[in-house]
Amino acid sequence: MIEVRQAGRHDAGTAGRLLAAQLEEHALPVDAAGIERALELCLRPGSQAQLLLAFEGEAVGVCLANPLVSAEHGGTAIWIEELYVAPRARRRGVARALLDAVLRGARAAGARAVELEVAPGHEAARALYRSAGFRENERTPYVLDLGA
Repeated sequence: MIEVRQAGRHDAGTAGRLLAAQLEEHALPVDAAGIERALELCLRPGSQAQLLLAFEGEAVGVCLANPLVSAEHGGTAIWIEELYVAPRARRRGVARALLDAVLRGARAAGARAVELEVAPGHEAARALYRSAGFRENERTPYVLDLGA
């Protein structure tokens, strides 16, 4: 059985390991201090970030989602920044359970939309999001690293 719950401070190490694994899998640099800073922001009192962990006995998935104000959507939208499932736990409904938890939280918070991006070549992720009702848009993501 898959259990999904909001992460607490005591989960920072577990969430950090899963986030580092995701970065490695995407061939991105793993900055342990950067992951720690991100988790500190997520887990501080009053944070609006939603940091979820999925368990099948042990932690096998993580999802980080944040609210943003959107004129396009006429209110709050939720941005899914990270959704990762360890390879050993894929194709067992873990990603769906994490996504469903984010969608429930978004609806409960009155969000008007949920947005995310998928890296090229991740067809299983595309299929998951399409099956949940997401549609692709024609935008091209840009990033400017401010290094702060």
